[in-house]
Amino acid sequence: MSARHRRPDEDGPTDPGSGPLIGADRVQFRVADAEHALDGVRLQVDWMLGQTDPEFGWSAGRWTLDLPRPAAWRLEYQFTVRRDGDTVWTTDPGNPRRVPNPFGDKSEIRFPDYREPPWLLTPATGPISEIVTPGGRLAQPVPVRLWSPAGLPSDQAAPLLLVHDGTDMARRGNLLSWAAEHARTRPVRVALLDPPDGLRDEWYSADPDYSAHLAEVVLPALTARVLTGPVVGLGASLGALAMLTLQRRHPGSISGLALQSGSFFTPSLDPQESGYRHFDRVCAAVRQIGAGPDRSVDAPPRTVPTLITCGSIEENRFNNEAMVATLRAQGYPVTFRLVPDAHTMIGWRDAWYPALDELVAGLR
Repeated sequence: MSARHRRPDEDGPTDPGSGPLIGADRVQFRVADAEHALDGVRLQVDWMLGQTDPEFGWSAGRWTLDLPRPAAWRLEYQFTVRRDGDTVWTTDPGNPRRVPNPFGDKSEIRFPDYREPPWLLTPATGPISEIVTPGGRLAQPVPVRLWSPAGLPSDQAAPLLLVHDGTDMARRGNLLSWAAEHARTRPVRVALLDPPDGLRDEWYSADPDYSAHLAEVVLPALTARVLTGPVVGLGASLGALAMLTLQRRHPGSISGLALQSGSFFTPSLDPQESGYRHFDRVCAAVRQIGAGPDRSVDAPPRTVPTLITCGSIEENRFNNEAMVATLRAQGYPVTFRLVPDAHTMIGWRDAWYPALDELVAGLR
């Protein structure tokens, strides 16, 4: 069977019998098919479905799937539609709400109690400058852009937020709007770090050369440009792992950590990830930190205030809970927050206020 992707508008006009019916505690997905021309429809998600079978049933000219509401404010999803031996990945043609995703747009459901953070309306005013650094031991230099609040002089000290996947966090997550809102009470600068195409997995999967480069090249270049207060490392998924390994390997580089949905893989908790090409290296790094089954590790050279957030329905929840327990046992002041979401940019974004504000406020 072949598989391909299709734009939602290729599926034709939206039928009034299509689209999700959303209630406070459930949702019914619907795809109209009066002629029964399709062979099947399946819900495709990146979060834990529990006991729900994702295969739709057909009756009375429509494919439907009833889903009890998971522990989330909102859901992102796609469909696979089967016809004549062909499988098509698509967004929901009956749902106009979309969210961008690096692997293809997703359809979105928002339950009635979901509210966007109010700081999204804050204009992200302030200059952005490129920080040029040599590549050193890396195949390419780390692209770095520095944002500062409007009117903040370079010789005025302010906390620095060091951000993995920085441009994506700024574009899809509106991170600079959060920073502009935060600057109304305490200025904060934001360094946006971006891996070049094809290097994200290599760098963020606990690569020691990358950690050393941030500590020995990137951070000195930033502190030479502006007067910097405490440095907070922010990263999500593999970016969270890379921030934690930076702090462990170079303890003086980071004053606080904001780790979101970290890819803290272990063989026992994450066998589904074993096909990932850097799985063994990630597991080794997590084991070295001490989040393995025995957690036998020497005390870290320095502990820092740490915020860990994770989606309530994502697979990484279990390895994040294990990492929280490990870091607390080692003396880290850890704040852990489960977000009613999955492994998504919006879920990470929605956790910044007030959690990230509180982390920055506690650093001097």
